[in-house]
Amino acid sequence: MTERAKIGVLADRSIDVALTPPEEVGAGFRPYHRMVATLDGARDAPLRQQRDILRVGPVVGVLAYDPDAACFVLIRQFRLGAQLATGVGELVEIAAGLVDPGEETEAAARRECREEIGVAPRALLPAVRFLPTPGVTDEHATIYVGLVDSTQVPAVAGEPGETELTHPFLVPVEDALASLAAPFPHPFANGFVLIALQWFALNRARIEAFVAAGR
Repeated sequence: MTERAKIGVLADRSIDVALTPPEEVGAGFRPYHRMVATLDGARDAPLRQQRDILRVGPVVGVLAYDPDAACFVLIRQFRLGAQLATGVGELVEIAAGLVDPGEETEAAARRECREEIGVAPRALLPAVRFLPTPGVTDEHATIYVGLVDSTQVPAVAGEPGETELTHPFLVPVEDALASLAAPFPHPFANGFVLIALQWFALNRARIEAFVAAGR
């Protein structure tokens, strides 16, 4: 008789896996590697999977929040992947970017916030960690809520040395959270923004305590 699925624990877990050394199959904006994973415990024999992986590594994102003005600071930025996927290339985003080698995630969050919205947060609250696309990349993200002064945000920002151009804009908190219930299709598609706003909506009491402590 076939064994049926049972109630399980809602948590990721480690697994025994053998990996071949990475083989470079492309080099450009990000390294592109090919590896073979062999997993024990499959039905009748070990499972072998050849996969190509875009190497990104740790990234951070900051949902910039001005509690005095009751608004978020978001940005608009062109993304080639979005343009190819949907034809709508200028995405609504939170400040986000790569963690540099040897850099702490909180320091990276402050730097990316300063580069992409033009101001650094005075305090950061760790919110959530997630894997944006684990089937094709090793990118793993840490999201923070950052307290900022929205009156100091410029209309244009970005790090010129990284060929980066961003357009910050302000959104009232209640309008942003109400947008989560917008009918399909949603008016913006960036997963970082959706996850950050949903976390904020579910953790208002924690955020209020964080704001009180940071004043």
